[in-house]
Amino acid sequence: MEFVMKNLMLVIVVGVSTVFTGCATINMLPPDASVVDFDSTEGKTGWSQYQQVETFHGYNNDQIYQAAKVGLGTAGFSLRSADKSKGVVIGEHGITAHDWNIITGVYFKELDINSVKVKIITEGSKDVGFSGDVTSDGWAGKVLKGMREYLNDTYQSILKINKSDIQ
Repeated sequence: MEFVMKNLMLVIVVGVSTVFTGCATINMLPPDASVVDFDSTEGKTGWSQYQQVETFHGYNNDQIYQAAKVGLGTAGFSLRSADKSKGVVIGEHGITAHDWNIITGVYFKELDINSVKVKIITEGSKDVGFSGDVTSDGWAGKVLKGMREYLNDTYQSILKINKSDIQ
């Protein structure tokens, strides 16, 4: 009986430590935009890492910073860290059917007065479930979609039409 209890305890300790060492943390992401390579490979770039880049024309850093926070929120992420001067907004998504947690960083840098380049880096937990590594779930796309919707709804210009021109 003692042998069974010791083995059971070992299995529990190993199982719990595996769960906690597999979780994604903020430290897995770059601390700010200055160390991010905005021109590197996109798609699946690591065990459970995904990256996507998009350039937003007609917007500035302030607008993109606000949009990043909204985009993470609409994708179901809780805000964990945001620093406009460092060009970074980080959010965490809790447990899903396939992951213990997901961390996503939105990094941005101004290209010129009216263009901002954005890179989304998503890290999932380092576990292998029954489905294998399926972290992606399009998290970067969901965040970018939320950003686009916010920018369009908030900063969309209203066109003035001369009715005589459409007759």
